[in-house]
Amino acid sequence: MKKGLRLTAGLLTLAMLCSCGNAQTSDTLPSDTGAAENVTEEQQVPLSNPVVMTAEGDVDMEVALAYQTDFDKLLADLDAKTVPEGDPVSDNTNPKTKAVFDWLRENYGKNIIAAQQMENIKASEDILYYYLTEDLPAIKGFDFIFTTTPDGDGSDWTQMAIDWHTKSGGLVTFTWHWNVPADIDNPDNGHAFYSKYITNFSLENAVTPGTKEYEVAVHDIDLIAHELQRLEAAGVPVLWRPLHEGSGDWFWWGVNTKEAAEKQLYQKLWYMIYDRLENYHKLTNLIWVWNGQNRHTQVHPNTYDISGMDIYPNSPDHSAQQSQYNNLIKLTAEGKMTAISECGYIPDSDEIAALSDEVKWLYFMPWNSDFIYSSTTVLGIPRINEEKMDEEFFKKVMTAENVITWSELPDFEGTERNLPERLQLMLNDINSQREKDAKK
Repeated sequence: MKKGLRLTAGLLTLAMLCSCGNAQTSDTLPSDTGAAENVTEEQQVPLSNPVVMTAEGDVDMEVALAYQTDFDKLLADLDAKTVPEGDPVSDNTNPKTKAVFDWLRENYGKNIIAAQQMENIKASEDILYYYLTEDLPAIKGFDFIFTTTPDGDGSDWTQMAIDWHTKSGGLVTFTWHWNVPADIDNPDNGHAFYSKYITNFSLENAVTPGTKEYEVAVHDIDLIAHELQRLEAAGVPVLWRPLHEGSGDWFWWGVNTKEAAEKQLYQKLWYMIYDRLENYHKLTNLIWVWNGQNRHTQVHPNTYDISGMDIYPNSPDHSAQQSQYNNLIKLTAEGKMTAISECGYIPDSDEIAALSDEVKWLYFMPWNSDFIYSSTTVLGIPRINEEKMDEEFFKKVMTAENVITWSELPDFEGTERNLPERLQLMLNDINSQREKDAKK
């Protein structure tokens, strides 16, 4: 280990306990107090109020629609609330999630954590990392992109994240490429999250009770809550990043007109998500990441713990992204952590270290696929994308003193330290490829 960071502090081994919730914005709560569906025998029941599901395994909309977010009351409650310095914004945070949060804060400004967005169940990114460094990123990025899309992609991303944390001890972040009906009046005609493919789905209606879009929004938020409760039941804290890149018009939830900015439609949708997960379902495992990255998407500071900036330069740029950091700090409430929540180029660990007093990134997370690798060998081993970086640079960053990788994570309560199953299956091929390359 580079820095001797693997700790087993007592705080990390606290048993998970149910904490009291926030004041409600409605008197209606889920009536089903049983275990969430799809929880295996080894997993605990969720600590929060389970989403009420139908016998067919979908959200019970009669129950879900009975709860509405009172925006004025919610904001008044947020204004009146004081979050103690060093605490997460959620009043429901369980001890294990608090332990992860405390560890993040302990390292913020001292080290930077290596993360990686995953593409699919093949885990090609894992194979590349391990082939080159015999290590992995400390945080893996997962996506609820198919959860709210009919038929999905056949993969259980939630279970992938559960396995990564419980069997391998890694940390988890989730984003949500929120697919909605491209035409709300013809929902069977396809789903999309990119604005350019959506012909008839109103963001304003999505936050307005009584509309078709609102019913979709409530249904989908609760369906995601159900997945987050599967993670909660398995003891998995989540760095939760909904409504990412809200500053642009490329996603349907983004600020695409002056009217949308003036009506604060992005903020209302954020508050709906926050209110339903925090005050209605009372999830205990969320660390909130706001990725609006624009003054027109700024949300109440008591609704997020980390602010993120997605950085995709038009040309190779491995700098510490100081100007982007300075822009983000202007939008970020005092005391919050900041992160490169997505990037096209991994920042240089040397520059990060040199600017540690001026630029404080919690983690960096390159996107998947060709942002990391460009091809694979006959044995199926990915080759690094030389247009993004060379092997020497990649190895330097992953072994740098100030970069925390998977092998240096603490042993959080309820976790094991095994290589991911897909990677275990590839070890013989990885070793064979190393032998072949050594002979060149």
